[in-house]
Amino acid sequence: MVDVSVVIPVYNEVESLPRLWEELRPVLDGLGMTAEVIFVDDGSTDGSAEAVRAFRERDRRVRLVRLKANAGETAATDAGFR
Repeated sequence: MVDVSVVIPVYNEVESLPRLWEELRPVLDGLGMTAEVIFVDDGSTDGSAEAVRAFRERDRRVRLVRLKANAGETAATDAGFR
């Protein structure tokens, strides 16, 4: 069972994602609880999903949910909570 879930909606953020993950990872490490990070790709066209897949290959706490088309931040966040 996961103690903490972080949902991050993403739309064409390939350049921002590595820094975000590098900042977030030590915070998760220091929690002392099990955690997961759910990146929701909201129909990105810039390689954002591929960046998240690279994180997932190195860290099993990362999950990726992909929406086929851009549905907006609220819909992407909702998808992450499902």
